[in-house]
Amino acid sequence: MQPRDFLNLERLRFSQTLYWMGIASVIFAIAILPLWLIDPRTVGGVSTWEKPLKFFISSGIFAFTYSWLSSFITRGQRMVKVAGWAIFVAFMVELLLITVVAAFAETSHFNVSSPLAITIWSLMAVFISTVLVATVILSLLIIRDKDQNNLVRLGLGIGSLNTSVGMALAFLMTSPTANQLANFQGIAGAHSVGVEDGGPGLPFLGWSTVAGDLRVGHFFGLHSIQVAIVLVSISLLLPVATRIPLVMIGNLTYLGFVILTTIQALRAEPFSDPSGVMVASFGSLIAIAAIAFVIWSLVGVKKSQSSRA
Repeated sequence: MQPRDFLNLERLRFSQTLYWMGIASVIFAIAILPLWLIDPRTVGGVSTWEKPLKFFISSGIFAFTYSWLSSFITRGQRMVKVAGWAIFVAFMVELLLITVVAAFAETSHFNVSSPLAITIWSLMAVFISTVLVATVILSLLIIRDKDQNNLVRLGLGIGSLNTSVGMALAFLMTSPTANQLANFQGIAGAHSVGVEDGGPGLPFLGWSTVAGDLRVGHFFGLHSIQVAIVLVSISLLLPVATRIPLVMIGNLTYLGFVILTTIQALRAEPFSDPSGVMVASFGSLIAIAAIAFVIWSLVGVKKSQSSRA
């Protein structure tokens, strides 16, 4: 496969359901932007419109990416369509709930302060779980597609499964903290570890700069599929013997990075200020990946030379 064919933007329109979901997400993000800029109301120390704005941006990226990815699945197109519709419906309901609640300057996530809030939070959990299941299905469909190019099949399939892991990491945020249990205020769950939500954080992202933040691993994990796309694109320009090692080790290394950032958050360490232990862990991960890549590539070169002899 040639890089031009792999990165063909026409593939973005493959799943009309996901393509139009992406378009709708972009439109709503643009519509919310002025509200984010001028509405003075805040929730948890940030604009009440910040959460829906970020979710519409994220859902747009996700929809376009998975419409594009679906074009590489040559078997099970009926299941692809079902998964696409499931993602569309689940995300649209999720985004609608987040936006409506934000309009009233209330928090949608972790809110169990009333029967209505519990119902909304429960529905959000159901629909995001639906997206997770659909994502896993698409991941397995491309991995099992023997008619597809091995590089694309493995690279995108594993990258998509990594995205599923990143999505599932959000469930770590749903358990009530010790302070919430000791002094219940209608909130059960938190992004931050070691401090209350709403403290000092990175601009727009909001990640805590004074304690751990579970959104870090969740964010990087969600974008695993985009990293996989980059890895496959680069590998198509490299010698054949290095292609599979790059996409396999690259995807697994990135998953390791996501896991380490989650461990860092659970240690109550801010991503922006890692401890010596975490720096050593990240360094070891990179070193192991580099060594594994070199060894795997050399083995591939030797096999290629032997087959020609």
